[in-house]
Amino acid sequence: GTWIENVAVRSSSSSILATLATSPELYQISPLSLYPPILIHAFPGYTTLLGITETYPDVFYIAAGNFSFQTMSATPRSSSLFEVDLNTFSRTRHTPAKVRKIADLPDAGFLNGAATLNSTTGDILIADSAAGAVWKVNVRTAAVTNVIPDEPLLKPIPGRMPEMGVNGVHIRDGRELYFTSTNQGVLGRVRLNADGTAAGPATSIASGFPADDFTLDARGQAYLFINIGNQVVKVSTVPGGGEGEATVLAGSMADLSTIAGPSSGAFGRTVLDKTSLYVGSNGGIPGYSGGNFTVGGRISRIDVGLRGYYG
Repeated sequence: GTWIENVAVRSSSSSILATLATSPELYQISPLSLYPPILIHAFPGYTTLLGITETYPDVFYIAAGNFSFQTMSATPRSSSLFEVDLNTFSRTRHTPAKVRKIADLPDAGFLNGAATLNSTTGDILIADSAAGAVWKVNVRTAAVTNVIPDEPLLKPIPGRMPEMGVNGVHIRDGRELYFTSTNQGVLGRVRLNADGTAAGPATSIASGFPADDFTLDARGQAYLFINIGNQVVKVSTVPGGGEGEATVLAGSMADLSTIAGPSSGAFGRTVLDKTSLYVGSNGGIPGYSGGNFTVGGRISRIDVGLRGYYG
């Protein structure tokens, strides 16, 4: 199977970037199917690519590691962060992207979602699903800091599968970290200090949804990608706290034909697709547990009528 783990939309061209969990590869995909998927770069020494964030125009940072789908666990001390500079990349001139390693994170358990905290200082935040923590990496100095080590809502519940706590992360207005905590089934948020540490306890926005990743629209509503349930769920957010109302936008547990195993998503960035959500999927969790794949990984488009949030 092909597990599309995370997607981003380039600010320069509106092309979709997709990281794969089943191989250490980054692809570019045309939202209009103008050309076949293009392999941007393969990362030797790793098995899995995860979170991706655009910190500078066409400069992306990607988490890489080693993960076993047989044991559903990560290899210790295998996590790293890479920079992929697409300013040099050209599909037609066949010029490659510039790729370099920023830092190894040997103390991380399993890096996952990534978000830019401050592009001026070069700080990004990365979820650690195994430890239930959030790391900060400065992409200029390669300094690594565990900035949110002990928040209970980020922790995985021992013995409950999948053993993943904080998973997807997005930052709104520079000071509010939204997150999914997968095996707690929570979409939450926590106020941040300027250095990325928590300014107070995290609160729940929605519960009962074991989401993988999510994204936000311009109104602050969240779109949850629930790969184990084959669903995309919209959650209205409540100013000042409290849990929002949830609505299923697409899919169902028994339906693999509509959207099988949605894992992540991002809004388009042009006048033609700025209210459209591009959703990456993995073909459905049963294929990975039983080895019987009936649907492949794919990118789907859902028109939601609202613009995405792009900080």
